[in-house]
Amino acid sequence: MCVSLKTKLLITITSVLLFLLLLFAPNTYSTLLPVFQVTEKPSVISKGAYGNTVTIDLSFGREDVETLVEGLKAPYPHFFISIEWIERSEPIIKIMQDKKIPISLLGKEGLLYIEDRSLFKKEIDRFEEAIGVKPDWFRTSDYEFPVELQKDAWKEEVNLLGSTLVLGNTVPKLTKGDILTVPLHQEERIDTIQLAKYLRSQPFVSIEQNIFNMKMKTKSYPE
Repeated sequence: MCVSLKTKLLITITSVLLFLLLLFAPNTYSTLLPVFQVTEKPSVISKGAYGNTVTIDLSFGREDVETLVEGLKAPYPHFFISIEWIERSEPIIKIMQDKKIPISLLGKEGLLYIEDRSLFKKEIDRFEEAIGVKPDWFRTSDYEFPVELQKDAWKEEVNLLGSTLVLGNTVPKLTKGDILTVPLHQEERIDTIQLAKYLRSQPFVSIEQNIFNMKMKTKSYPE
């Protein structure tokens, strides 16, 4: 009987201590998000804090893009690629994967994701089928992110990335945290030779380093 009471008392004390530990422990890890979800509610990131990042919006091009990709040296720019370009450019995608160049999904105009609520999920599924993994990041082609799209992306655990500046005919002056976008489209396009020179001209950091000031493990793509 005495042993039983001691056991019950020990269990009670342990339970109380565990409760107090959970109650008053720092909240550092309680809000960790699954996989790579970097916000605690649906939202869009458009600026970091710890450097400058180059992202490339790609929907058109072949030979010049292949030459650009083959010549890139780490740290790499982050490519946002339309699903249509991905599906018709398998050899170049393979080069990107072999070099571990970060690839995410470039969508369509933001309004279309209101008109067709299934569009986002369809594009994510097509990306995963073509690349082998779900994208960490998503961006619309016009940098508009309706609330409906934000909710759909949150549900799919995909992060939304806007842009601080877009590279045009003149090179913008960057400030710490800026996320620079380079367009490679049929009607809006930067010369890839000049782009390659620009990428070598100054240090850039990954999206994750810019936001968190930490290096993330390079994603591996399925063979």
